[in-house]
Amino acid sequence: MSVTEIDPMHWDRLARLSQHLLDDIEVGSGDHGTWYVSRDIEAALLRRTVLGSEPQIVVGEAGHGKSTLLWSLHRALQKQGLHPLLVSATWLHPGDDGIRTASTAEIVAAITGRPGAILLLDTADLMLHSRSARHDIIDLVTVLARTAVPVVLTTRPLEGQSLPANLGHKITLGPFSSNSELPTAIEALTVEFIADDSVMPTNPVSAIQSALARGALVDDVCTSPLLLRLLFSLSAPHFPQLELDVTGLYNLFWSRRIVSDHRSGPEVPAEDSDDLSASAGFLAIAMLALGTPEPPVDVVVRRAAQVAASVDHAYDDVVLRRHVRALTRRGVLVTTDNRARFLHQTFFEFAAAKGLANRGAEDELPRLTARVAQTPDDLFVGAVVEQTLIILGSDLLARPAVRASCQTLIRTGLPYPISIAMTVWAHHPALLELTPDMFAAVADDQLRRYLTTLPLLDSRQFAERARDFGNRLDIIPRGTGTGTFHEILSPHDGSVHPPDSRVPEELTAYQERLVRALQRLEARRGDLERATDEAYRSIRRAAGSKDDDQLGRTLFSISRSAFYRLKAGSSWSAPGKKLCADIDAHGDTIGERFDLSRLHDSYVAAAQEADDARHARDGRGGSAGQ
Repeated sequence: MSVTEIDPMHWDRLARLSQHLLDDIEVGSGDHGTWYVSRDIEAALLRRTVLGSEPQIVVGEAGHGKSTLLWSLHRALQKQGLHPLLVSATWLHPGDDGIRTASTAEIVAAITGRPGAILLLDTADLMLHSRSARHDIIDLVTVLARTAVPVVLTTRPLEGQSLPANLGHKITLGPFSSNSELPTAIEALTVEFIADDSVMPTNPVSAIQSALARGALVDDVCTSPLLLRLLFSLSAPHFPQLELDVTGLYNLFWSRRIVSDHRSGPEVPAEDSDDLSASAGFLAIAMLALGTPEPPVDVVVRRAAQVAASVDHAYDDVVLRRHVRALTRRGVLVTTDNRARFLHQTFFEFAAAKGLANRGAEDELPRLTARVAQTPDDLFVGAVVEQTLIILGSDLLARPAVRASCQTLIRTGLPYPISIAMTVWAHHPALLELTPDMFAAVADDQLRRYLTTLPLLDSRQFAERARDFGNRLDIIPRGTGTGTFHEILSPHDGSVHPPDSRVPEELTAYQERLVRALQRLEARRGDLERATDEAYRSIRRAAGSKDDDQLGRTLFSISRSAFYRLKAGSSWSAPGKKLCADIDAHGDTIGERFDLSRLHDSYVAAAQEADDARHARDGRGGSAGQ
């Protein structure tokens, strides 16, 4: 790519598009950006961008706030008298007619012709799914870097791996940090969404952090900027219910914004009461077919009408265009400059999966699985296929087709298809069987991902799967219980998994100590679980309660499921200890002695002993893994 002739018209047009994109990010923010939570990495990123030493590559998972970070960076750079230009990578994607909203040559001409200009390239990962598009992005960044123009681009981690290691400085944007960003976000969202007269906790920050610690809220919902905001907006004007996972949150969004419209107030048109789930699915499938999550409205409406006709839905262009307007009013779609996109890339994936799942597993899954197998580097399609399999995995009638699809993906022997199958399996542990043939192609790091996903999903089969896989992966589950608790996995320093304690002659001194420690930990865990179970039954009998959830909330501000997750560990020792003390104190009022505090302390001590044993040195002075 060569630097083209300077043309101020390029800058004016792109600056206008950039402002529209900035406005879209700020929609519904309330008061001049007071909703935004400054990120921990932001000051250093701003400093390096102003210095312009090398391109800055911000790597973050979906929903971690990459776009809003660029929005904030844009404001900060403008305050310093510089000229940032925010560009969406989707503008570089050609439509059905081959026309792009912007070309790399146009961007170079605009940027290099403006003193103090800086390129902020959002969602570059959308252009990293094909070799030619990836080269376009690399060339764009390289040319601008050569002319000393600062560049900041954002990408998801998996797609970012395809960028050259020497392209620029990589910086990771993670979820909200628990000690600084999360409390600030909760306070801001409470002010923005919760009515003054709403019933809510005295300390909203403590309430959510406690729900996170108890396992009632999945970590991803609590710490993802996107999902936390979605949780508050769907609950408004009331304080959120604090028991939800990511899939549950997306299903709630689907029911309250697409199946029906739960917004309140006289400004909501009557036509917005329609169930638009079919249209949302058709539009998302059309975007999938077009290969872009942000196509022109005319193009996506025309293609969605074809998708609808293929399943005998009489939705013409007029109806679909009206539904696009309605979905935009509901906040499901964002429509700018005659282009439409879902509120977030992950929700596009969810909507497309819902639409495909409604077409039937037997018809859709073989074709989708074949597509992934043939184009294993197409992460755009792969993410939708993964979501489709997860959704259909909950349907018992569709489960044979889902199982066959997962088996097909694993048999490809290719990393990304296998990763899709493992993620689906993590959501539905009963889906596949443990056989040597099934895992011949599965790498250890993929099995590790499976094992570390299961605790987040609270699978009751986790402990059994962990024991089976642990022997191969050299991973020891902390407290291998019945699956009613969130188990925590701990690497075993690369050492051999301890042999069964029934063959002591094969054990080293280190292994003997570790086996004894794990046996004590299991015994203490069992004591605590049995006592907790009995305490709950006694409390329920004394209260004459028929509503377990209400009982838990009334007495201890927790649900029954959280009560049964009472455990110790790195994130549980403090709330677990307090809960045990609260239960014991309540036992005194009803004439019962539960002794949970003592049992909890014994379990914590056993857990610490097991941790010490894992990292102990053997008698020869070598590490545990030698």
